[in-house]
Amino acid sequence: MFVLYLVVFIGLTGVGIIIPLFPFFGEQVGASPAEITMLMAVFALGQFVAAPFWGWWSDRVGRKPIFIITLAGSAVAYLMLGMAETVPALLFSRLVGGLMAGNIPVAFAAASDVTSGKDRSMIMGRVGAAFSLGFIFGPAIGGLLAGPNPQATNFLLIAMLAAGLCLFAVLVTIVSFRETHPKEKRSAKPVSLRLISLKGAGRYLTLPVLGVLIGLNFMFVAGASMMDSTFALYAFKEHGFGPNDIGFLFTYMGIVMAIVQGGTIGPLTRRFGDAQVLRAGLFIYTIGLGLMVVATGLYSVLLSLTFLTIGNALFVPASSSLASQHAPGSEQGAALGVFQAAGNLGRVLTPAFSGVIFASYGTTAAFIVAIALLLPTFFLIRLAIMQGKVVSAETSS
Repeated sequence: MFVLYLVVFIGLTGVGIIIPLFPFFGEQVGASPAEITMLMAVFALGQFVAAPFWGWWSDRVGRKPIFIITLAGSAVAYLMLGMAETVPALLFSRLVGGLMAGNIPVAFAAASDVTSGKDRSMIMGRVGAAFSLGFIFGPAIGGLLAGPNPQATNFLLIAMLAAGLCLFAVLVTIVSFRETHPKEKRSAKPVSLRLISLKGAGRYLTLPVLGVLIGLNFMFVAGASMMDSTFALYAFKEHGFGPNDIGFLFTYMGIVMAIVQGGTIGPLTRRFGDAQVLRAGLFIYTIGLGLMVVATGLYSVLLSLTFLTIGNALFVPASSSLASQHAPGSEQGAALGVFQAAGNLGRVLTPAFSGVIFASYGTTAAFIVAIALLLPTFFLIRLAIMQGKVVSAETSS
């Protein structure tokens, strides 16, 4: 499992270098706030399209080949990003990057391959912690390279560094990663695109608990993406934070997330169960959004980010663990791919108009809309708990 954590960490460090600085990549080529958030939506669109495919394919050929392909593709996407001089070129680079970043469910499927029962949430949390560590080092590196003045930043150098990290992750995968999904456990169904069609994906929506969790993931990520897509613009316009400041804020979030996911998820889920941890994550995240609306300076922004990060750190591994527990045994990758794609769809839809809301109604308006989007999730988690009790009762009888 250590090699899986290492591959995830290296790959996400490259992502972490780019994400907090991406609005400044957009401004360099003349993109407006609405266009910048639209570019972020295009990245999520690529993830939405690719996540079920990569998960489905990993069920048939194994996890290792998918990691190699997508990490190499991410390196190419970063080089395209660094060399982009127009909005369309930037858009295409982010679409390719999103297609290659659709491998996240494969990482969770690999963790699910070698765990079971109560240990699954703990391992999912450690995979999440590896993601978080990437967001500790990545934004810190990006912030140091970017400096305080966006006009003087060498964005090509930053993109090349991210690409180099992805290629290093490819090398680690080839040399050290041991396949977690051996041939005898792979799906025996004939190779067909039916499972990754809308009709095939829709089949998972009809399954007890899993279908509700897919909807829950969509709503949560849709709300969270309102914050994610406008935070850098908000921090710059409202509080005067430059690229390096924003990079270090993301590093702080990564530290908090790594602590929560790496050290507390296991004990919390063993004591309270995945569903209750999931519910707590939703509640804490919503409080964080409210605090961001009324933030007046650095310390209040940090307080808000603490709540937001803890909420997200609880939600992701708990929801992924529940989804894997209620997914068909031979279709872990495909089912988690659809689960992840639902979240990516949320990342497509809300950033498409969050920039307009930001420009038209004020720097905190998107956070208020995000709170409204998250309110239905409390009903969905209650529904999932009720369905889970019914399934457990039927299984025991």
